[in-house]
Amino acid sequence: MGLFDFLNSRQGDFIPLRSSDDDAPYGPGPLILMYAVPKSMDDDEMRDMAADGMPDVKGVVIRRIEGVALDGDEGRNTKGDDLLDLTVQEALDAAFNEGSKLVTPIKEYNTAVVSTQQQHSENDPCPVLYFSGVTNSQMMSTYRIMANEIYEETNGIHWPACAKVVKPAMQKSLRQVLMEISGDHADAMKIRKEESEKGDKG
Repeated sequence: MGLFDFLNSRQGDFIPLRSSDDDAPYGPGPLILMYAVPKSMDDDEMRDMAADGMPDVKGVVIRRIEGVALDGDEGRNTKGDDLLDLTVQEALDAAFNEGSKLVTPIKEYNTAVVSTQQQHSENDPCPVLYFSGVTNSQMMSTYRIMANEIYEETNGIHWPACAKVVKPAMQKSLRQVLMEISGDHADAMKIRKEESEKGDKG
């Protein structure tokens, strides 16, 4: 199956992303949930990139969520952030309310003991940047900056996924939504890589 066939099979799961402001922000925010983003990228870096991507937006809350370990072939999650067990609506509300009460609008994340030589693997979850309460244009400009940095930080292994919260997802489990986005994006990138390698050989 090629990339085109894969994306067609997922048509009901994705909404085309456009760099335009013709849509109003949806969901609580401005907020970015960062799933499985390398710990070696510290909080100040993420704040600066968000400010560069959305210079006119104040009080952006960034909430990190650690990549979830899977339990063997059954795919059961064995650990993870408490937000993952909430619905998307509950998780976004909790993350934004929590972050907006801080002096600096970002959940502090322990990076002190993380080595800059952190090892990355294709078996690691694909990072996801999940936006809420921003426009498509704001999301895309921020994503372009962050995606490149994440790709470099993972030694070219992971190009992160980007998604914006939509109404149909609000009552789903945040765990389910992030796992689907992360897994589908990783599959799509794998297919793209295989097709590129075939093209080079041809």
